[in-house]
Amino acid sequence: MATSGLKISKANVQRVFDFTDEVVESYPNRLAGTKSCRDAANRIKEEFAKNCDPGSVKIEDFTVHPKSFLKYIPGLVILYFIGAVLLYFNLPLLALLVYSLAIFIFYAQFARYWELLDPLFPKATGYNVYGSIEPEGEVKQQVIVSGHHDAAYVFQLLARAPKYYAKLINVGILVLVLGFLVSLIATVLALFNISLPVWVPVALMIVGILQIPLAFFTTGEVSPAAGDNMIACAIAGETAKLFHDAKKAGKNPLRHTRLIVASFDAEEAGLRGARAFCKKHGEELLSTKTYVFNIDTLYKLEDLRFLVKDLNSTVKLSPDMAQDCIDTAKSLGYSARTAVMPFGAGSTDAAEFGKLGVEATNMSGISFDISKFGEGLVYHTRNDVSKYIEPQLVEAALKIVRDYILKKDSES
Repeated sequence: MATSGLKISKANVQRVFDFTDEVVESYPNRLAGTKSCRDAANRIKEEFAKNCDPGSVKIEDFTVHPKSFLKYIPGLVILYFIGAVLLYFNLPLLALLVYSLAIFIFYAQFARYWELLDPLFPKATGYNVYGSIEPEGEVKQQVIVSGHHDAAYVFQLLARAPKYYAKLINVGILVLVLGFLVSLIATVLALFNISLPVWVPVALMIVGILQIPLAFFTTGEVSPAAGDNMIACAIAGETAKLFHDAKKAGKNPLRHTRLIVASFDAEEAGLRGARAFCKKHGEELLSTKTYVFNIDTLYKLEDLRFLVKDLNSTVKLSPDMAQDCIDTAKSLGYSARTAVMPFGAGSTDAAEFGKLGVEATNMSGISFDISKFGEGLVYHTRNDVSKYIEPQLVEAALKIVRDYILKKDSES
């Protein structure tokens, strides 16, 4: 596997950081659907256009309801207390319906990223950007290198009490389930004309205090989102530059593999950008053998991981592709391992391709074990700036992406 003409130096790494910092500083508060996010997408389009085949770079818009993803959570807390009040007034069936609704909403929106509540929230427009480099010969397969350019709200618990993030989230969920179970028991007892003692719903209201942290899950502040995830978009752009420059010099290293670089919008709004891309391009993705090398949350080289399950462990990614990436990393002298996205940790854009049946994985440089989050965590906080991203990890990422593409092409 020759890498002649595709050498990666400190200059490549520096360009990645420079472009990341430019976008982070020039387009702050990049929430999906905002002018800042749209301007960032246009800037990424300009960068991709320099390093992809002429005319191949596109920007596609799609409709998104950004606030539907997390801003419903205070409503769940309200539903919890409504259920407790209904039990207090001896209306167990209504309480059961309220708790059932709350749990279903939580499962649909938080666990599965469905679009259940989207129509209830304001519409906005998101923007996906992508471009490609064609191989020397017939296209037999394609590799997509992707990241996302939108930013997340600062998470209150991660910013203020990262060590207790997992505990507080789990307790909040368990309290909601407790309300459901109590209302279910009360409904069954009502069939026999038996009422709950009045202290039970009162106790539920008191226990409900443990749900209060969920009501303030997000702040109004927006993360700079360098590690999550502008650095990935910059790496995709620099990867395109490597292959573009070689092709321009008359030494196209790709024989039968099309290289696509993509920057998706609205990942932090429930993967809506990647979902829109998959809906629009699904037939193309399935008709040509496709490998999706997604990149998300790069911070530390020691945490180099490739996902085999995503979306709160509900979507299977490609174990073969993940292993190929790990083998590629090891051949370069880097230690890497597989990982699963645990329940409560969220998802990456790779999940949308996995649901479609396309081989995909996600490369990250963070531990997804939310029970071990602690001080110094910058993910989804105001401190997510490039100085907390290890340059050696960016260099490793560039080399792994490069060698993975060349490896797949050599097999075509």
